[in-house]
Amino acid sequence: MSIFKNKKTGQDGFSLIEVLIAISILSIGMLALAALQVSAIRGNALGKKKSLAVALAEAKIEEFRNTPYASIAGGITTEEDLSLGEIYTRQSTIEDNVPTTGMKTITVQVSWEDTKIHRVQLRTIMAQNG
Repeated sequence: MSIFKNKKTGQDGFSLIEVLIAISILSIGMLALAALQVSAIRGNALGKKKSLAVALAEAKIEEFRNTPYASIAGGITTEEDLSLGEIYTRQSTIEDNVPTTGMKTITVQVSWEDTKIHRVQLRTIMAQNG
């Protein structure tokens, strides 16, 4: 025995109102899934940009690590890199005798702008050998 039974004709089935309500509920669910998909795509794109920024900062720190200690001059340098259609600005700051004598603190900050300014910063300390 069916729940949906037309009392006048005795036929089973769904009324037009029931079908419209079901379609409305299904549509709301599908719209929520579409919004979730858009959010996931944006998150993946930001993750890709952050990964590239970290790679650019790591490459610069490795460049400093492969340079003799005496050749690393203190100060701030800025350079730009065009990767994945974005302009990444890489700023290197070298502080002599920080945190103590015979050491250098190297900070590399990579920034880029899409809807707002994003930054990734890595820091390392190098000691003078000997």
